[in-house]
Amino acid sequence: MKFLSFMLLLALPAWAHATTNLPFQVGEKLTYQIHWGPFIAGKAILTVAGIEPVDGKDCYHFIAEANTTGFVDMLFPVRSRTESWMDVTELCTRRYRQDRSEGKHRRADDSLYDYAAKQLKITNLVSGKVRSYPLEGPVQDMISCLYYVRTKPLQLDVAEKVSIAISNDRYGVTVKPDERKSLFFRPTGTVEALRIEPSPTMPIVAANKGRMWFWVSDDANKYLLMISSDMKIGSARFVLTGVEPKPAK
Repeated sequence: MKFLSFMLLLALPAWAHATTNLPFQVGEKLTYQIHWGPFIAGKAILTVAGIEPVDGKDCYHFIAEANTTGFVDMLFPVRSRTESWMDVTELCTRRYRQDRSEGKHRRADDSLYDYAAKQLKITNLVSGKVRSYPLEGPVQDMISCLYYVRTKPLQLDVAEKVSIAISNDRYGVTVKPDERKSLFFRPTGTVEALRIEPSPTMPIVAANKGRMWFWVSDDANKYLLMISSDMKIGSARFVLTGVEPKPAK
């Protein structure tokens, strides 16, 4: 069930520094219904909340929220809020904050990515303990990578590389669309979509001998349409159910 947890604005003058030709802009809100096996398990929301300074750099502020509902919530309640700040120019993570409760367990920390000092500093918001790890170059976190991939010219059978750093874990992930097909989603209608299976996959998926796929719209928006996974502990899907502002026809 930890997989479920994986998945506000500043003044207008600050927006002028943002990259304007990206497929997402401030104010975008994507809503997902979470399915766990045959059950509707919860709801997730991805928001481009604004632009805020981190270490003197303007950054997109992303917020990812996920909460279980219904029967699944009675069995194993999940409340998750994860925030990411990605440099609007260099498109790398500068801050990452998470506050997750899964059943009776809670994890909360705040990470600062200091590229000048080549250091990742993480403060545990529960215990107050501070840890530091080496940081060799620009990286993404688990939320910013979803937006970073959207900035890439995704093409069938063409690989893109993404570097991800969370705590003392480093991932060099290959993103390579391997299938293209027409799919229907309520907020977009029928849209051409690219399927991506990241390699290597997420540790939680690999630990449960599973596989995971992302479907991204093959258009100017590059919306994350769906995430699906099959693992020995069950199958899960995040399905796009809402887009704000509404996509142009």
